[in-house]
Amino acid sequence: MNRSIGLSIFTIALTSAVITTAQDGPVGKVRSTTVDVELLTDPNGGALQAQQWRTQFEQLGIALKVRRPVLNDKPDVSDRVVGTLRYVTAVGQLERSGKIVFPGKAFTFSDAPKLKEWLDELKTYGAQGSPNGKPLWGLTEKQFKVTYDVLTAVLKTSVAGKDLPDAVTAMELPANLPVRWSIAARDYLERRVADGKITAVHDTAGFSKATVLAIALNDQGLGFRPNRTPEGTIELLIEPQVADRQELWPVGWPVQQQVTNVLPGMFVMVNVALEKLPADEVLKDVAKATETPIFVDRAEFERRDIDLTKLLVSHPLKKTTWSLALRAMLVPKRINREYWQDEAGRGFVWITATGKPRAAAVKDVGTSKAE
Repeated sequence: MNRSIGLSIFTIALTSAVITTAQDGPVGKVRSTTVDVELLTDPNGGALQAQQWRTQFEQLGIALKVRRPVLNDKPDVSDRVVGTLRYVTAVGQLERSGKIVFPGKAFTFSDAPKLKEWLDELKTYGAQGSPNGKPLWGLTEKQFKVTYDVLTAVLKTSVAGKDLPDAVTAMELPANLPVRWSIAARDYLERRVADGKITAVHDTAGFSKATVLAIALNDQGLGFRPNRTPEGTIELLIEPQVADRQELWPVGWPVQQQVTNVLPGMFVMVNVALEKLPADEVLKDVAKATETPIFVDRAEFERRDIDLTKLLVSHPLKKTTWSLALRAMLVPKRINREYWQDEAGRGFVWITATGKPRAAAVKDVGTSKAE
């Protein structure tokens, strides 16, 4: 097939897939947001400061109500949705100094630009504010748990060998968690089409959909993350792996049991003797011999220009475990073998380059114990 024709067909298919997925998303999205502000006054006064704030909020087009606190009134930001309308109420404390304090925010009369920026954020995203730069991708713990649980579903069929957009479609992700390819991801993938590099490589059948998606995208230097939209819905946003971009969903989570129980084949004593064999062939043989899933961080090795088909490894004759043998062979080559589990609890070995940091999202989710 002519390369330019193939690229055009791919572009049309990818665009159509994105449009279809978006249409499968939740209906009744928020289309308009109203923000109201209430200030709780100090019992000892503050009338002058209250009038000054009224003037400032009027200039920002925001309705302001100043009142005395009732019972357990305290600063709070909440919202409610009625049909396609969202109503945000921000309750703050007016201090005697004139400063107004909201949960996690405080403003003085000289902070008009910052105040406007925050109010605009509430208008766009509601009470939760912008998700950018926040823990758990800006989701509440409940939203994160629901997303995590949905992605725990196991995919029984393999997507290996499928063009990446087709592989994503084959994962049958739920309609209420639609996938969206960012413009940067689409541009990036189109460039890789020209090099013929757009297929999912690993056979991840039997793993959770989140891990299948993360590995398939990683095969091509991409990743995904939950994204809370201005309408209040959650989507899975696919993006290129860029260092300064918001962190992507990790490939694997810390193993919650003894690794010897999760991946027993890696810890059986065997005689190992290898002499200058390609690392990729050794990994395939070890996976087969130990009945252990072993996946390779293709994106990181491509970035570091490491070719496992040409990298030769050796091991002297010794009775040991494949866990120790792989470490002995790979660490001198600046390669790690790591133990992780998918969202459903199934373990696997992840082969990556030494020194690659893990996503912050996994740092507080247990620890794994291994040799």
